[in-house]
Amino acid sequence: MADRTDADWDALVQAKIFEVLSTAEMNVEAGPLASISTPADPRFPLTIDHTLLKQDATPAQIDTLCDEAIKYGFKSCCVNGLYIKQVAERLKDSHSIACSVIGFPLGAGSAEAKAYEAQQAIKDGALEIDTVLPIGLLVAKPPQYKRIFDHLKVIVDAASPVPVKVILETGLIPTPELKIAASFISAEAGAAFVKTSTGFAAGGATKADVSLMYQTVKYKGSVKVKASGGVRSFEACQEMFKAGAERIGTSSGVSLVQNSIPAAGCY
Repeated sequence: MADRTDADWDALVQAKIFEVLSTAEMNVEAGPLASISTPADPRFPLTIDHTLLKQDATPAQIDTLCDEAIKYGFKSCCVNGLYIKQVAERLKDSHSIACSVIGFPLGAGSAEAKAYEAQQAIKDGALEIDTVLPIGLLVAKPPQYKRIFDHLKVIVDAASPVPVKVILETGLIPTPELKIAASFISAEAGAAFVKTSTGFAAGGATKADVSLMYQTVKYKGSVKVKASGGVRSFEACQEMFKAGAERIGTSSGVSLVQNSIPAAGCY
């Protein structure tokens, strides 16, 4: 894959775009977790990355996040790298894991800097990594597909065997074709998940985007979809599951499992 030229990548991406868009309406299928119909389903908490990524998050708030994850059985606590050691220590006797964002939220740092950040987070106890695709390379004219692949591959290889979720920031991607391209290249680079949004840019997870991403990456078998950004109700989670999502990134995890109204400021 590393020796693919720009022309090779363009041809591959165009073929994937044609495949997904030409069969999307005919091959609409429910996602693997579409049968989750109630917050009481034991699978539901395991889909949630309980998230606190605000700039002013305090150590005490991070402890509370961890305690909630332990109480409700969430899959992970997703935080900035500053707090990974604290989270890993707090969660060490639980089934929840530490997840670190890197190159967040802009995605515009060098691949080497992100790779180092990922390795440091893993050393500190992160068992999953969420990174942001370099969006400017995607929306360039023409899109720089090879450069995006090479960038992501550096990060995925540096983090291995810890899984990497690639955040596309779908609200900033103007066309379905480019969303397919971003999902496909991420899958080819070895991403474990493609993820909709950081929660810091305009737009968030939509059923249409999740479905498009799911239809794009399902050929890999092991690549999954994470819906993040504005998923604040159980009904919204159900929509995402039906569209193909298998993970939900949210700061509203507690209200979701309680099926209650999220607190102000949740995302």
